[in-house]
Amino acid sequence: MKKIIVSGEGGQGVRVISLTLAQLLANLGFEVSLLYDYDAAVRGGLSLAHLVYDNNPIDNPVIDDADILLKLSDKAEDLHAKTIVYQTGLGIEEGKSLKLEDIPPTNEEIPFSELGTEIFGKELFGYMIALGRLMVLADINVPESDMRAVLPKKYKEENMNAIIFGQRLHEEEQKRLGEEKSGRRIKLSERGKQKKSSQ
Repeated sequence: MKKIIVSGEGGQGVRVISLTLAQLLANLGFEVSLLYDYDAAVRGGLSLAHLVYDNNPIDNPVIDDADILLKLSDKAEDLHAKTIVYQTGLGIEEGKSLKLEDIPPTNEEIPFSELGTEIFGKELFGYMIALGRLMVLADINVPESDMRAVLPKKYKEENMNAIIFGQRLHEEEQKRLGEEKSGRRIKLSERGKQKKSSQ
């Protein structure tokens, strides 16, 4: 059984990311449970998605400790996972600077919003980059045609390109992006690097 939490604010694509992932997994034949927890506010309030999938029926969809946590904002606290993927800056304690080499080897820090704006012209495409990265870490491999089939009609091509970009983030891309803009922080997990190098 695999457990994924997507955490963010209203308007950050939590529902789109989690629903797209759930549809892909269901199409692959998995049993899937997807639960949402969110504030009443449409934008700016807490938005959480709890995704559980398995080959067997799911008895308990509640997640205490996830395998992967995608953290797009700092609204939610007390969430735990084996691997945490932070929006850049969220892994830093207030008043302290954290060097990239000090981030645990299982965790990642990627500037999704910044990459979405700079590469695809809108911040919202950064959340699709996050979806692509999440698919790599969760070992979810589907043909592009299957991904296109579950994506929203609006911005379908841009979303598809952003997902592919997220899937292809690796050390060389990390280095190139870091050199293009001084101060940009990208840190991939050892697990994520191994997955990419083995493909």
